[in-house]
Amino acid sequence: MKSNLRAILPAIGVAALLASPATLALAATVKHLPQTARAPSFDTCEALAIERGAGPQQGGNSSNPYIQYNAFMRDCLAGKVPLSPGADTLGQVR
Repeated sequence: MKSNLRAILPAIGVAALLASPATLALAATVKHLPQTARAPSFDTCEALAIERGAGPQQGGNSSNPYIQYNAFMRDCLAGKVPLSPGADTLGQVR
């Protein structure tokens, strides 16, 4: 019986941690963040890259035609690219 308790107690501890109010509150907060606070999906970033002239093989140079695309995708997936076309990262309007 004692060896069974050693196997069961860690599982109970993990279940209690996962069901704790703090964990549930954190999960609810992340779920309800506004879309601008979350990083966009790969498909969204790729569509934006093409729309804004930074698509694959659009720009860059002859030795690396993907340089602008890679930089745009990296920044977009990190949430650094504004999703609306009129917004600018410096707060200026075009």
